[in-house]
Amino acid sequence: MNQGTKRLTVILGVVMIIAMGSSVIIPVLNPTRNQSLQATEAVPTDVPIPTFPPPPDDLSAITFDQDIVHPSGLFSIAQPPGWLPLASVTSSSGASTTPELNLNNSERSSIIQAVAQPSGGLDTLEQLDAYYTSDILRQSWSAYGSWRELTRRQENDKLIIDFELTNRLGQTFVARQESWVKDGWLYRLRVITPENAPDMLKYLMDNLEPTFQLNPALAGVPLDWKGFFDAGTNMAVRFPADWTLTDNAVGRTASFSGGGAVLRLDSLSGQAAADEAAARAWVETSRPGVEVLSVQPVTRGDNQGFSVAYRFADADGNPQSGLAVLLNSASSLYVANLRFAGQDVDLNTEAGRAAQPNLAQVMDTFTVLSNVNVPLPTPTPSPTPLASPTPIPTAEPTAENTPEATEGS
Repeated sequence: MNQGTKRLTVILGVVMIIAMGSSVIIPVLNPTRNQSLQATEAVPTDVPIPTFPPPPDDLSAITFDQDIVHPSGLFSIAQPPGWLPLASVTSSSGASTTPELNLNNSERSSIIQAVAQPSGGLDTLEQLDAYYTSDILRQSWSAYGSWRELTRRQENDKLIIDFELTNRLGQTFVARQESWVKDGWLYRLRVITPENAPDMLKYLMDNLEPTFQLNPALAGVPLDWKGFFDAGTNMAVRFPADWTLTDNAVGRTASFSGGGAVLRLDSLSGQAAADEAAARAWVETSRPGVEVLSVQPVTRGDNQGFSVAYRFADADGNPQSGLAVLLNSASSLYVANLRFAGQDVDLNTEAGRAAQPNLAQVMDTFTVLSNVNVPLPTPTPSPTPLASPTPIPTAEPTAENTPEATEGS
C-alpha cells in the first residue's frame, strides 16, 4: 500500500469515528429535540366521554303549572322547574324573523325549544313535511357535531320527527320535534335529552305541547317589534323596536317613549270603568283640560272595557292627542294611556288610524294575559350595612356548565 492510499484510509476512518460519536453526543447535548421526537412518536390516548346523570326516578316530580312568556309577548309555554331561559331571542335570517325560546336544564343535560312564526303559506302536513328537508334540519342542528333523523310520521295534525345527536364531546342525545300549523302560524316544539332518558323526553313533550299557545292580540304587528310583559299584573303590549322602556315598577306601572309619543301602563286596584260614562270621567280627570273625542267598547282576551280618544294642550299650548284603553277585571282597572303631538287625531276612527298607523297598532296590542301563570321575579336583596368600613369581598363569577343549544329554524 503506497503512502497516498494509507493517508486516505486514515482520513476516512477519522470521519467515520466523528460521525458515530456525534450520533451519541448530540442527543445528550440537545434533550429538547430528543423529547420532541419521542413526543411525535407517542401514541395519543383516547379522551373519555363525559357521562350523563341518571334519568329521574319519578317523572311526576316534573310539573308544568308555571309558564314563561317570550319577551315579545307573542307566545307562552309551561316552564318546568329546573329549565331556565338559555336564550329568549328573535333571531333574523335574511328577510325572515323567528321568535324562539330556549330553556336549559344543566343538571339534566336537557333543552326545550319553542318557536312560533308565520307559516309562510304552509297549510297542510304534507307541505310541512316537504319543508323540513335535510338542508333545513342540518342548519337547525348546526350546534352539534353530528345528527341523524331516526323516524318521521304524521300524527294528530302534527309532524313528528325523532333524532339522534352527538355533541363535540362525543355525548349522544335523543331529540323529538313536533311541528304543526294553525291559523296561519307555524309552531315548532323540540325537546332534547341524554340518550339514557327517552322516557323523560316523551314525558316533557306530552305535557309541554298543550301549554304552547300564541297570544293573538300581540301577533298582528311586525315580528321585530319589542314586547313588554309584567309578571305582577300580566299586562302586555308591543311597540316599535326604536321605542324605549323608561320606567317600570313590577305589578304597578310602566312607561315607554318613542316617535314623539309617550305610553304609560297602570294597574289600579279597586278601580273600574263599568260603563261609557265612567270611562269618560276617568279620562277627563286624568289631566287638566282634557276633552273626550270618542268612546268605543273593546274586548281584549277575557277583559272588557273602553277605548277613549281625547285631546288637550301641553304647557306651551301645543295641541296634543291621546288614546286611553281601560280594561276591567274583578279587582283592578288596567290602563294603557298614550299621548302624542297632533291636533284632534282620533285613533278610534279610520282617519285617525291612517294618520298614525304605528300608534294605532301599539294600542291594539295592549292586553292582559289572564291565561298564563308566571311567577313574580325574585327581588334582589338589599345589602346589610356594615358596622365598620371593612370592604365586602366580591365573589369571582363562575361559568355555568350547559349542554349545547340548538339554533335556527
